[in-house]
Amino acid sequence: MNVGIIGSGIGGACLAHGLRKNGIKVKVYERGSATSSILPGYGIYVDTFGQQAMQECLPETNWLTFKKISKPVGGQTRFYDEHLHLLLEAQRNIHGEDGQIITEDRMSISRSELIEVLNEGLSNTVQWNKTFERYEHMQNGKVRLFFTDKSHEDVDVLIGADGSNSRVRKQYLPAIKRLDIGVTLTVGRVRLTQALADSLPPYLLDGSPNNIVPKSSGGLFVSLWRAPINTQVKSTSTEIGDFVMWAYAAATNSYPNTITDFPAESLCDLICTRIAGWDQNLHTLIKQSDMENISVIPLRSMDHLLPWRSSAVTLLGDAIHNMTPMVGMGANTALRDALLLTQTLTQVASGHEDLIKAISDYEQQMRTYANEAVEISLRTALNAADRSMIKRILFRTVLRVAQTLPPIKRVLFPITKSAQHQGKIKLGTTHSLSSTQ
Repeated sequence: MNVGIIGSGIGGACLAHGLRKNGIKVKVYERGSATSSILPGYGIYVDTFGQQAMQECLPETNWLTFKKISKPVGGQTRFYDEHLHLLLEAQRNIHGEDGQIITEDRMSISRSELIEVLNEGLSNTVQWNKTFERYEHMQNGKVRLFFTDKSHEDVDVLIGADGSNSRVRKQYLPAIKRLDIGVTLTVGRVRLTQALADSLPPYLLDGSPNNIVPKSSGGLFVSLWRAPINTQVKSTSTEIGDFVMWAYAAATNSYPNTITDFPAESLCDLICTRIAGWDQNLHTLIKQSDMENISVIPLRSMDHLLPWRSSAVTLLGDAIHNMTPMVGMGANTALRDALLLTQTLTQVASGHEDLIKAISDYEQQMRTYANEAVEISLRTALNAADRSMIKRILFRTVLRVAQTLPPIKRVLFPITKSAQHQGKIKLGTTHSLSSTQ
């Protein structure tokens, strides 16, 4: 079997390793160059599902590199009011082997470091500067890939891993589109110095996600992440440092129409005005932001995915379930796709499964957990931008009650189930990672 993957991002690279590890011929076509700049991002939380995918798909050397450079941050999520009074601290749990409950252990890593780990060892698999144009189903069952350089190649299976503006998706499932959800993020970061560390509460600096839920509209996310110090360097290999990242979410129509033209200093002033009366630590954080790396991001998401007729073409990651960056589930869902597809195509290659039936099974399972992730991400973004004071007070009351009553907390943060095809998460693998750091 010959598999073609469009895109060498997080999901595509992980899948390529997984297929190679199982003896399946694979080639990745990437429109960028090997030395092109990687979006610096602000960091990624790799959850238990993401870690399981990487451990099972990557070569051992890549996996060990990931464990060495990533940082354990636990699985807790915190909610505060605007005065940084704790509303709720919740721990994410998942079903483990034999019905046991595993406490989530997230690992923090910069996006550029993760991409570097995933691309290591794929130099003979990735074709750089290769821009996909379209595909055709051939009479012999093959899928022919056409590229903008007028070349073409035939594969047995085409995987669209080409991101939120996927050309594969636009041809295969043109009705599935990204939608503007009416929420805009203003995002910034501050280099962690000793002086800043001394001035901020320690719980903002332990790597856990912290959500500030005010009575008024808007919401703020604060966490410590690793990221490139110099985001202008056109290389995957650049010095990495610790940054306190913040993201302010509000309804798009609550911003000035010219918000995208605001200079960084004006954006900071605007956010500080919006959070007037909040804890002074938050003002201190925003005022010290790195002015070269403040951005305004209109958020987009996808509708609930409905079944489609399966073929030798399928998709993974943002190409099929693009979601907002809220709650940080996008990269992990792409890694989860990569593992599930690796297992599925390995069954086909060994002669134990029909190709179209196997892809249909993958898509059915993927839609289940992807729809859940997209819904959580979308709901979180919309709640942050909701301007109803009554709803916000009610939400904060529920959080306070849940903090004191575990049954209610379990309703708000239910135990996550693994996909059926992947089976239970195994104890002693991803769960024990934090003890190896």
